[in-house]
Amino acid sequence: MQKRYLSGRIAQTIVTLFVVITITWFLFRAMPGDPAAIFISGRLSPDDIAALRKSWGLDAALHIQYFRYIRNLFCGHFGISFYFREPVIDIILPRFINTLILMGPAVIMAIVGGATLGSHLGWRRGSRAENLGSIISLFARSFPIFLSGIIMLMFFSHLLGWFPLGGMRTIGLFPSSWLERFLDVTHHLILPLAVALLYFTGDVVMIARTSVLDLIGEEFLEFARARGLGNSKVRKIAMRNAIIPVVTYSTVMIGFAFGGQVLLETVFSWPGIGRLMVNSVTRHDYPVAQATFFIMAFGVIFANLIVDILYGYLDPRIAYGKGR
Repeated sequence: MQKRYLSGRIAQTIVTLFVVITITWFLFRAMPGDPAAIFISGRLSPDDIAALRKSWGLDAALHIQYFRYIRNLFCGHFGISFYFREPVIDIILPRFINTLILMGPAVIMAIVGGATLGSHLGWRRGSRAENLGSIISLFARSFPIFLSGIIMLMFFSHLLGWFPLGGMRTIGLFPSSWLERFLDVTHHLILPLAVALLYFTGDVVMIARTSVLDLIGEEFLEFARARGLGNSKVRKIAMRNAIIPVVTYSTVMIGFAFGGQVLLETVFSWPGIGRLMVNSVTRHDYPVAQATFFIMAFGVIFANLIVDILYGYLDPRIAYGKGR
């Protein structure tokens, strides 16, 4: 891989992230409403309101507020939450970890399992297994994730009582060991993880299946057979080439993961970054909202950079020449 391409791609990533941060900042400032209105009551005087806005830095001109935000961002300081009155990083970090606990395994298992299953279905084109697998995958993907979650809760939690109705931990439970804490979190995790896994796997299965179908009959596979390679080895060669569209789609999945799948976290009352993002927008809590959008944008943009770098290793036919 050429160093020139890599350095140019990194520079493009930095510029893209900067543009996204700038647009996001101005969009929040263009929203109707005043953050100070959260704490304003009829007994507050205009001087008290002005003092509150000054303590938040909202009394300065927009361009000054913007440059302060960029300067603080480069210093790793996301500001103080208007609503919680705490450093933004202290609010976001625990919820971000909670989102990773839920969405991380779902995305990884969906990519690995979906790519394997999809390539298997595509390789068995026209079989009963392929038709059944395609129907199930399409149904799982087209079913709204919030409705799947509600049905899961109604059946497995309300009727059978196997799993909790929501949350991440049992209220009033004080674990005496890390194992008891782990088992309690896992018990709450199973249902939302299953819903997310079904939702994401459907797309990956269909993408991998379609990619294998496009590769069947290609010259390089026929050449592999002519060299005397067995069907299993030829299939592995096809799978390696079919994985490229799946890797591309994984950037979209990572964006949903960093966004915390707001609907999923809401249905299962999971204390993740997705719910925090929505609540911070409705509260006009600019520092928290901007930080959550920054994390989501950084995850998507950085994932695209990694995917572009991986392309050259996954498919040697891809050349990073001067024309790119």
